[in-house]
Amino acid sequence: MATSVPISEADYLRILIHGHTAFELLRTGLEFDLFQKLEDSGGLDLTETAEALGVEEYPARVLLLGLASLLLIEKKDGKFVNAPIVRRKLLKDGERFLGPLIDIQDKIINKTLVDFAESMRQSTNVGLRHLDGPGDTLYSKLTATPDLQKVFYDNMGDASNRAFEQFLEYYDFSGIKHAIDIGGGDGTNSVKLAERYPELEMTVFDQESVTRLAADKIEDPSVRKRVHFHPGDMLKDRLPEGADAILYFHIYEIWSLERNTEMLRKCYDALPEGGTVLVYNFVSNDEGTGGLSGGLVSPYFLALASGEGMTWSAADMEKSVRDAGFSRVERFADLGFSHALVVGHK
Repeated sequence: MATSVPISEADYLRILIHGHTAFELLRTGLEFDLFQKLEDSGGLDLTETAEALGVEEYPARVLLLGLASLLLIEKKDGKFVNAPIVRRKLLKDGERFLGPLIDIQDKIINKTLVDFAESMRQSTNVGLRHLDGPGDTLYSKLTATPDLQKVFYDNMGDASNRAFEQFLEYYDFSGIKHAIDIGGGDGTNSVKLAERYPELEMTVFDQESVTRLAADKIEDPSVRKRVHFHPGDMLKDRLPEGADAILYFHIYEIWSLERNTEMLRKCYDALPEGGTVLVYNFVSNDEGTGGLSGGLVSPYFLALASGEGMTWSAADMEKSVRDAGFSRVERFADLGFSHALVVGHK
């Protein structure tokens, strides 16, 4: 159950205005491994903190003040200790370590969002100019920078892993023989499905540079035999055929409504009669007023990722599936992690 952090209206505005500073305080605390050092020691005073971080007391004091003002650390009996939220979210052995998300924000996203306003004016991803590489999307640019590509897919794998765990408990794949995972990235979802359903074949369809790395990560021989990798460009190439289900997971938010409908028509054409497409994605509400995660993530898609996506609503997803030609459509909203599932039957 989510807990609340008390904050005044004035402090709320301060965080908005000084948001980049707040992020850098958090990121720097992680870079110096401060939170883990506080946890392992049971708390540190200023002098002990400076010694543990290998810095002078003055910069240590600046960092401690900033993190304490953000309610990430507290002072008890003269020593700084982690707040409960840090133990849950910012320690590697916590219930949900956010390190991969902070890495992608730091190394890829933040330096490009300075072009958000210009991206609005031009209605395209102007922020892409800050990255080297070919192409007109973040995904193609990353093929030229393996280190950033790893940062990106480490975060995507971590984020989808949490959401996918709930999906596994919700949807039954026992009636499916072979599924294609479009944009399956590092194969995390396909491997989990193959492990859970011993008769299921999976095909990951993604860029060659991604599938080449992903194939080497499967250790179980029985799973390796049933998880296949088909390199290709989802926008240009035909989809693999011979499967009775297609997973369109965390793809919908990348593209425009029109392009999503076009892609889902390709899914329709690749499926046999009775085939199924499953659109599972992070969503905003149907009213276009929230939630906060959707509102904060959407500028990334405009300014960087593709120049045409955002956190669309479940209603948008359902309409695209219907417009793509699927005759029977089911919609499952409020699944947790701000996700929804739309299932189309051919």
